[in-house]
Amino acid sequence: MAQVALNVNGRRYSVSCQDGQEDHLLGLSKYINQKIDDLKGSMGQVSEAHLLLMAGLLLADELHEAYIQIDDGKSGKDNKSPADDEVEAEKVATTLESCADRLESIAARLESH
Repeated sequence: MAQVALNVNGRRYSVSCQDGQEDHLLGLSKYINQKIDDLKGSMGQVSEAHLLLMAGLLLADELHEAYIQIDDGKSGKDNKSPADDEVEAEKVATTLESCADRLESIAARLESH
């Protein structure tokens, strides 16, 4: 397992990940930081816990919207065959579930620090 130093909201966290996933994890932390920076601009001064909660909710909302798009794709709104849509939707769903699992793991690690 590899160790990655992540900076989230100005704080350093050491997180374990599978070998080869370091850059991906760094990219995710940058995405989270962008959400936090956006929130800071709109919410003003709030606690770090509140910022992390709000960032998590925004990310969960994005994931929810992606699931809705998958469901819309399953309803056959394009010219692809139903079999093509199902295969594509399963691939996207698998990818989103993997991302959700990673985010939950990261959140759990951040909460324990």
